[in-house]
Amino acid sequence: MWDFAGRDTAIDLGSATVRMHVRDRGVVAREPSLLARCLHTGKILALGLPAQEMAGRNPDVRLVRPIREGAPTETDEAEYLMRALVRTHHKRRYTARPRLVVTVPSGMSSVHYRALQFSAFQAGARRLTLVPTPIAAAVGMGLTSSGRPEIVVVADIGADITDIGVISFGGLVTSHTALVGGSSLDRAIVALVRREHKVRISPASAEAAKLEVGAVPPIGRRPLRQTVVHGRDLTTGLPRGIVLTTADVARAIAAPVAEIVAAIQRGLSGCGPEISGELLGVGITLTGGTARLPGLDRLIRERTGLAARIGDDTGDAAVIGAADVLRSAGSQEPPARRSSPRPHLLTTVPEQ
Repeated sequence: MWDFAGRDTAIDLGSATVRMHVRDRGVVAREPSLLARCLHTGKILALGLPAQEMAGRNPDVRLVRPIREGAPTETDEAEYLMRALVRTHHKRRYTARPRLVVTVPSGMSSVHYRALQFSAFQAGARRLTLVPTPIAAAVGMGLTSSGRPEIVVVADIGADITDIGVISFGGLVTSHTALVGGSSLDRAIVALVRREHKVRISPASAEAAKLEVGAVPPIGRRPLRQTVVHGRDLTTGLPRGIVLTTADVARAIAAPVAEIVAAIQRGLSGCGPEISGELLGVGITLTGGTARLPGLDRLIRERTGLAARIGDDTGDAAVIGAADVLRSAGSQEPPARRSSPRPHLLTTVPEQ
């Protein structure tokens, strides 16, 4: 039953969005990293967008986030998520056993490494390759192709983590992972509204406000924009709408934005003097949803002295790059020992 090989598959397990690429078909899935579980039976009812739509509407449903900080925190749920995606997007739904490549944070711990490895093989992978997200994003954006600089700096600013990697000749020279990202900005907006307006809003409302009027201080000559968010008044318990301006959001997110910039500085500080001199001419390529926050590239340029540019508008660079890595690695990639994982390096493991 399990002897059929599936098409090579790449998965980018983001804390907010999971993306899947199938060979010869391209990116076939972009789903929220969510599962809806029934409180009474424990059965998983839906995943992705349908699960997100159930949130707050059905009291018998609990949302589960199997991926946090770029790694599986719920092994069974992460296995279900990957298995469901593989079965949905392969013709042989119950017999497909593809070679699988998964992006991971460059600073992933050995515990999370083993949890992801177990979940992937349980989901049906016959061979697993783990590639650090900065390398996958650089490959997906074509930064490591011929004619490009030998040194590449990528900062992936996702929902839960900021992952910085300095890449030379296809390998990580140095890297740094910080537990700060877009979710940190959302929580800061929720806290400001609660503190100043005595209104409790949901993280989803905070994220919508961030996307609509958010900007990094100082705002400069940009016109002030405003948006209305709705929540529950903490005094009366009744619904209430408040107006948030660009200045309000900028004031709220100033602290987590400073942490993101500090993480990038720490990622660059690990380079030796020979490479550090070349970074001035290379600059930093930003990826991830939070990288598109207006003014963030300017602030990074001011604090680091390196030019910062947005390298990926769709968010698909990492999963496309992971697929390219698997294609180029082929069957010649030497397997790694399961007893001594090295999650900061490109690692291929056959099923045992």
